[in-house]
Amino acid sequence: MMLLLAVIPLLISILLYSRQILIYQKTIGNIKEADMIALKVDQTVLERMWDLISGQATIEAFTEKNILEELRNDIRQIQSNTNTAKEASTLDVALRTIDTLEDYQNELITNIRAEDSIEKNEQIINEVDAVTQLLSAILQDFVRVEIDLASKKSSELIRSLVILTFMELFLLSSIFFLAQKNRRFMEEHVQKPVNRLITMAEALSSGNLGFRLELPEAKELRVLTISMNKMADELNESLQENALKQYYLAQSEVRVLQAQITPHFIYNSLDAIVSLIEQKRFEESLQMTYALSDFFRTSLSKGQDWITIEKEKQHIQDYLTILQIRYGKMLDYTISIPDELLQEKILKMILQPLIENAIYHGTKFVRRAGHIQVTAKANEQKIQFQVIDNGIGIKPERLAEIREELSRGIESDFSVGYGLYNVNKRLLLYYGESQQEKVPARITIESIYRKGTVVTLTVPRRFKN
Repeated sequence: MMLLLAVIPLLISILLYSRQILIYQKTIGNIKEADMIALKVDQTVLERMWDLISGQATIEAFTEKNILEELRNDIRQIQSNTNTAKEASTLDVALRTIDTLEDYQNELITNIRAEDSIEKNEQIINEVDAVTQLLSAILQDFVRVEIDLASKKSSELIRSLVILTFMELFLLSSIFFLAQKNRRFMEEHVQKPVNRLITMAEALSSGNLGFRLELPEAKELRVLTISMNKMADELNESLQENALKQYYLAQSEVRVLQAQITPHFIYNSLDAIVSLIEQKRFEESLQMTYALSDFFRTSLSKGQDWITIEKEKQHIQDYLTILQIRYGKMLDYTISIPDELLQEKILKMILQPLIENAIYHGTKFVRRAGHIQVTAKANEQKIQFQVIDNGIGIKPERLAEIREELSRGIESDFSVGYGLYNVNKRLLLYYGESQQEKVPARITIESIYRKGTVVTLTVPRRFKN
């Protein structure tokens, strides 16, 4: 009965729309026919009458192929397909205009038979020309009337279709809602608890250890549900303890590596400042001191792990300023990060190790001036940084080893090239290692030996102010 209630309005609407579409098609057909008649009026009527008065056609031949009768029949054919008074009245005017043309035609035939002067016939032809232009204009008015009707009919069809669509959707939604409610009522006591247990088993097997069930009323299913919930709790606690141990172990390893980097950099920077002062290059020594102070202020960040991209940009700029003063003209850099990204939050100190690698393992080994380029771009889901250098590059076999080591994630061994693997490990620790996310955090590297290297760092866009 519910399906019948849904189908009956649909059948009624099909009948109504079929009738409306038929009227619409007739209107389009009328437009085409009216255009053809207007073309025939413009090209044929006056031409045939000239043939008559010039002697190129006999009266018998002209009468036998009466163009005005053809036009009259065509207009009456269109008139049979009209539905409104405005259409009919416009075509009636056209028929009366044809009657006027027929009067002029008969007058021409009478003059030719009486062998009147050609000037008199030419005067009639001028009148015929004016009347044919009028008839053509009337037919164009009819075309405009038909176009307006077609446009209104189209709007009505669209409007009624939208209304009917919403009505059908509402009716179908109500039917399905009632059907589902009835089905749920019938299956509530036995089938639903069993299905939930099956779902829980599938969820646990796929790694969703947070899945739990409410206790059903049936005694046997209640005991089984309690056992499965307890098993999931114990498994989840065991995995969390193990993950926490691994996390702190990795965090400790990362911080040890950071501590190894810092003293070496401080010693070199302080030696450079002392050297600048001894050379009385006080402006550069002052600039380098400020840069070093700001560099370590950002590194500490009051113990915060997340900072804005603006601070990360200042951090790498301070670092590059220090190195540029040390290396002079042998090092240049550009940083291009859009202003709209500056207030986004990311994990701190993820760009500086990549830049350090680019200098100490790249530009340092070429005789040309080294150039470091840092860029950033983003979409709704991710932010992508690139560190580009014109250094020595990486040999293909070594590049394959680096990629293989990066693919190991937090298990990677960064005893060599620790800056790159350190950043990769921190990304996975803080952003998550799961590749099921739409935008997993990752590092990719491209390099051409003796030309340069491009390191791309991608992070999900989650942490906004």
